[in-house]
Amino acid sequence: MRSAIRIAIIVLLATGAAFVRARVDNLPWIPDVEAIEQQQQAHQRLRETVGITLDEFRELVEQGAVVIDARPAEEFEQGHLDTGSVPPCLNVPPDTLEDNLDRLMQLQGFPIVLYCTSLTCDFAEELYLDMERYGFFNMKIYFPGWEGILQAGLPTTSGPDTWTGFDEPNDPNRAPDANDAVREAQMRDEPNG
Repeated sequence: MRSAIRIAIIVLLATGAAFVRARVDNLPWIPDVEAIEQQQQAHQRLRETVGITLDEFRELVEQGAVVIDARPAEEFEQGHLDTGSVPPCLNVPPDTLEDNLDRLMQLQGFPIVLYCTSLTCDFAEELYLDMERYGFFNMKIYFPGWEGILQAGLPTTSGPDTWTGFDEPNDPNRAPDANDAVREAQMRDEPNG
């Protein structure tokens, strides 16, 4: 009898803890199947319309496109693409977009390439859709992601993302960036939205 009471208490405590956790995380009791299907359709649309090949990825990086790694910070710090440009490869997991808006807003209008871990990772797609809501355009996704970068032997580096944004354009101490002319031309040639 004592064992049954103990089991009942454990089940009640576990249920209570699950209830509290669900409320804290704002999780629904019943999944919204329609919203899930809409999200899957949006992800499929992206795979069909904004995915790029390795050659296109290389070309965009060489032309100075902004590269954003959507993986968690811990993975980014262990290794990420070394673009050799300013800004360097940025780390913006989807759940940190709002924390990164100050520096990302400086990049509106620039060509942007997103990637995450692999073909099965959808962080880049989530970030794409969120950035689109903030008015970003001219974005592509390299779906093979970090695994594709490693397999292709592209240059990599490690460490945290420390880029805080461009210096003020009128700052006399700002060193010209090799990509400034490319970015200026792209901004002139691209329509605004």
